[in-house]
Amino acid sequence: MQNKKAQSAVELMIVISFIAFFFILFIGAIQSKMADKTYEKKNIIIKDVVKNVKEEINLAAQSQDGYYREFEIPDKIINDEYGIYLFERVVYANTTDQKHAIALSTANATGILKKGTNIIQKQNGEINLN
Repeated sequence: MQNKKAQSAVELMIVISFIAFFFILFIGAIQSKMADKTYEKKNIIIKDVVKNVKEEINLAAQSQDGYYREFEIPDKIINDEYGIYLFERVVYANTTDQKHAIALSTANATGILKKGTNIIQKQNGEINLN
């Protein structure tokens, strides 16, 4: 009788172990999918930020002298720090972990991009930021 109870206990432990193992695999798979989605979302957001800046510069380039506009650049991308820069005809952004980056060519402009409110204006045929 005692032997059957011990065997039942061992079998129960084996079943519980298999259930726990598959549960952990399931949770791991969900976590992996969520990490992938977050990675994709950051890529999309950083591309949108750079594209918006590019479009602001190109709009100013097509406008007449006296053009003035304020636009916003977000402080963070999904709670991650990033940098955004304006080089010769290129808007470039990257996250501080260096996992996400994009560069897009644009019209010639001078100045410094900053997070928050930016001012773009066109005077004497030149586009200036901040």
